[in-house]
Amino acid sequence: MTEKKISVYRFMSAGCNGCDVQILECLVPRYKLGELGVEVVFTPEEANVLAVTGGINVKGKEELKKAYEKLKPPKLVVAIGNCAITKEIFDKGYPMVGPPDQIVPVNFYVPGCPPRPQAIVSAIAKALGVTLEEKEDYWGTPEGFRGKHEFDSEKCIGCGACAQVCSSDAIEILENGEKRIIKVDYGHCSFCGFCQDECPTQAIKLTREYHLLTDNRKITHVTNEVEMFKCNVCGTYYAPSRQIDWAVERITEKVSIYREYSVNLKKAMEICPNCRREIDNIRKAKKLLAQLSSKAQTRYN
Repeated sequence: MTEKKISVYRFMSAGCNGCDVQILECLVPRYKLGELGVEVVFTPEEANVLAVTGGINVKGKEELKKAYEKLKPPKLVVAIGNCAITKEIFDKGYPMVGPPDQIVPVNFYVPGCPPRPQAIVSAIAKALGVTLEEKEDYWGTPEGFRGKHEFDSEKCIGCGACAQVCSSDAIEILENGEKRIIKVDYGHCSFCGFCQDECPTQAIKLTREYHLLTDNRKITHVTNEVEMFKCNVCGTYYAPSRQIDWAVERITEKVSIYREYSVNLKKAMEICPNCRREIDNIRKAKKLLAQLSSKAQTRYN
């Protein structure tokens, strides 16, 4: 397939070894690394590619530098797995000094927790400048595989439930005046699927896309924007418009006798929390609650 020869040296530091297992899987003959001219070597002096896993801790920092200096040209570095991109769950650990690109130059990043061996092989092929033929069944993904995130912008209400349940702090809610931005950093994500499971409108899902190779770790994210609603009293943007509509619909759907008050409910929700504390608005809220309570008692007595 290629006349080029490439030798890979594997460097491990501060990870769970999940990515290292996937690298070993790449050596299975069916991935044809041998046909790509790739061999795994045991010392950095023999290699021209450094495959780095883990977030790099204080003990690994100097060793990584030494390994990089010993590489033969063209000295390519591939950061494999999320820990080698963002330090992932080890990010706040006191011995951590990485990720690797804070210590040595990194040419390619392969996100995943861990990445599939197919994704790693594809990264090596790109480093070689060759194209793989992905005809065999094993290049596909099994049913239920959790890969790169995808938003349905028509369904997303911007509620932030995904960020609240995220076990890896991979989801940020960013306020930008009239817009709320939901940002999923899949360089931090462990692909657990909690966000997908807990989204009240099924607006976010994990796809079967796993070819996430990039040469810029700052773009390992997907985002969605929703319109914010402006408080009817003070004019402050405080909540997504769709979330307000969704909440009113859910109330009237669950308690059908409240439907005649849907306009009143929406008006009450279109006032920001600060303005709701004003005496006049408190009185209006109490009056609405009394009406709802009275309606419920009439229905169920």
